[in-house]
Amino acid sequence: MPPTKPRIVFPYTELAGYIRACMEHLAAEGAEVHVFAFPVNAEAPFDFDTAGALCRYLPRRDYDFAALRDEVARIDPDLVVCSGWIDPDYVALCRSLRPKVPTVLALDNQYPTTLRGKLALLRAKVRFKSAFDFAWVPGSPQVAYVEAMGFRKEENFTGFYTADTDHFSRFYKARPEGSFAKRFLYFGRYLDFKGVRELWEAFGRLDAPDWELWCAGTGALYDERPEMPGLRHFGFVQPADLDTFVAEGGVFVLPSIREPWGVAVHEFAAAGLPLICTNVTGAASAFLEEGKNGILVPPADVGALYSAMKTMTEKPISELESMGKLSAEAAAELSKEKWAETAFDILKTSKP
Repeated sequence: MPPTKPRIVFPYTELAGYIRACMEHLAAEGAEVHVFAFPVNAEAPFDFDTAGALCRYLPRRDYDFAALRDEVARIDPDLVVCSGWIDPDYVALCRSLRPKVPTVLALDNQYPTTLRGKLALLRAKVRFKSAFDFAWVPGSPQVAYVEAMGFRKEENFTGFYTADTDHFSRFYKARPEGSFAKRFLYFGRYLDFKGVRELWEAFGRLDAPDWELWCAGTGALYDERPEMPGLRHFGFVQPADLDTFVAEGGVFVLPSIREPWGVAVHEFAAAGLPLICTNVTGAASAFLEEGKNGILVPPADVGALYSAMKTMTEKPISELESMGKLSAEAAAELSKEKWAETAFDILKTSKP
């Protein structure tokens, strides 16, 4: 008889395109994947077509705890990967499965610098660590957090947030030399903590009439969006419609005041764009090398953001293209293929 497919359950929050691409690839590589998920965030209304999906997607709202527990028992999983601890039923489920079924905590928390944050970390250690065997985090900024929770080095895995690099790298590969657009790109929510007000103010200070700022997203600040020469607002852009947004290139800017990771950094790096990020952006630790393919700035600092943008406008196109090449190379280090490999590695590690 052929070997049984390993069964993996993901009690998840809202699905985004990048994580779904990873789950679908995991299923394509031979896992039986079941995903519980909440409705998508109204500020990021991704439109998913489940026709032909390899994973089984289950609406979280259709299951109370008893139904959730019974459905997972019916699946009889070999591994459960839980998205954080925001859902008490998810945590209770994982706690009930141990030690029979290995459980994984996926989170993006960075190690806190404030007293309030450190107290929250202590509470997390006391309340949630006992429900999980392993931690799977995006990158190095999160490793210190899960180590402080009590996960040992051999119980920690990285690379949980991974862009669909196949999708984005095709823009870089297809871009003709010398066609790089004089354009800043922002792709994210219109919220205060994303730093969009600072971005708009910094762009308004620039004396570079041949450069534009393209912003795609929606959120509470959308109705307050400014209008000025060179600034264009596109609203929310579905992943399938990103082609015209990134095809010609530009400089990707993520001015977040708070950003545990930021998958968009990985996506636009894969598309071959130079980067400007705040130094609190987790993904910058993996995909931005200061002075090589991008510039780091402090959060909520309009002057520093203006200076970084001005520096980019003064560079020749050839140098911007060289920076974009370095971005694409860095982005290739992490992919949905490696994400699936990590899932299988956790399965192997969990077996006695």
